[in-house]
Amino acid sequence: MELIKNRTSLLRYHKSKALRDSLNALEFALKTCSPEVLVKDAVELNNDIKIGDIDGKKRSFPLPKTRSILVIAVGKASEKMMNGLFSKLHDKISKGILIVPKGYDISEQQQSFLRNVTVIQSSHPIPNTRSLFASKSVVRELQNLDNIDMVIFLISGGSSSLIVSPLPGLALSDKREINRILISCGADINEINIVRKHLSQIKGGKILRFLNPRRQVVSLILSDVVGDDLSTIGSGLTYYDNSSFGDAISILRKYSIFAEQSDSIPKVSDVLKRGLGDNSLETVKLDEFQTLSTDNFLIGNNSNFCQKIISHLTSLGYVVDYKGSNLNMSTTEFLMFAKEAVNHLNKDKTAIVVGGELTTVIDKSKKGIGGRNQESICKMIKSLVIPKGSDYCIICFGTDGIDGSSKSAGGFLSPFTLESLRLKGLDVNSFIESHNSNLILKDLHSTIETGYTGTNFNDVYLFVKRS
Repeated sequence: MELIKNRTSLLRYHKSKALRDSLNALEFALKTCSPEVLVKDAVELNNDIKIGDIDGKKRSFPLPKTRSILVIAVGKASEKMMNGLFSKLHDKISKGILIVPKGYDISEQQQSFLRNVTVIQSSHPIPNTRSLFASKSVVRELQNLDNIDMVIFLISGGSSSLIVSPLPGLALSDKREINRILISCGADINEINIVRKHLSQIKGGKILRFLNPRRQVVSLILSDVVGDDLSTIGSGLTYYDNSSFGDAISILRKYSIFAEQSDSIPKVSDVLKRGLGDNSLETVKLDEFQTLSTDNFLIGNNSNFCQKIISHLTSLGYVVDYKGSNLNMSTTEFLMFAKEAVNHLNKDKTAIVVGGELTTVIDKSKKGIGGRNQESICKMIKSLVIPKGSDYCIICFGTDGIDGSSKSAGGFLSPFTLESLRLKGLDVNSFIESHNSNLILKDLHSTIETGYTGTNFNDVYLFVKRS
């Protein structure tokens, strides 16, 4: 089954071998970096449970008795991660909670486990009452662990909005509002998560305080953040945090958020100021974390995904330059990166692959349909100069399958894109200004459609020249 659902129609319009090779490389990476496969590879079951991380470091844990493991899976990859864990430890698992974005289709394989699993369809990217319900459900289970020897968390991108529990003094609407403001002002994911953690009763490791410190907790984690900081992924649900209430306040000052005209801002300010004087509200720090029986394992990241793309392109004869997975800049800055990348593609069958995450500032008065990846493509359409007669493509792709407010995974640019734009007489500037990148790229048959992929390794960017 093809994961890129519109691949056939795209190739019918674009007739580009560079695009064909690139889409095939993405398809290969999506299948071989499946969270289910990564969990299976990370967990070994013999006379004990052995778990390994992305660097090959392993740790052994005593084998729990039958039906004595509680599994809590939260994030965009949670269902596939749980499938992988059940395939290895099914007779050891007593029960589980599976928290997925609303609209996510549960596979037939997962449905066979549902007698032991509570499925909660929560909300992403903006939390709602289902996110509160998810948090209460998890905390309730953690406070009632009779006959449970081990708790296993399966954490992936999207967790921050799928499970929320605001500190006293804040309503869900306040969390939603501050989240919206942070996203629209151009704050990066690390900054957003520092604020989130300090407005939460469970983030920044605080969920561990609902457990006996001697209870064995193991977290298998897929990274969707630049740099793979475990305290940032899922807002550091089961990891210690080095940031402070003072840092959260500084971030809001940096983006002039305290000056925003919103009823939520005074309440957020009061909670953060209260946290400055009450250490019990602070996130878990290293000294406290070291007293807990909690182990975190990073088992997949953007670099893994990029390496699979590179492997496939190399097998087709391309010379690939990998620029790493730490790209973190605005869509405007990325345009300069793209210009330089295109200039370096001066030979046939060459490619540049890079991973990371872009940011964009959104005019809240304009409610367009699009995302950072598609907006980047539109800015390239406007500004890049591509040699005529070349078979090339440039792809900006969100590995979770959803880019911004659209239902597309991302967009791309090929010779057909530019020719179609010329023939239709469309003004790309107006679509950029109104944040409607998805509308114009759909009209140009230049979006990639996957639906939810069941994974989340941040974004990838491909510059591919066939001839």
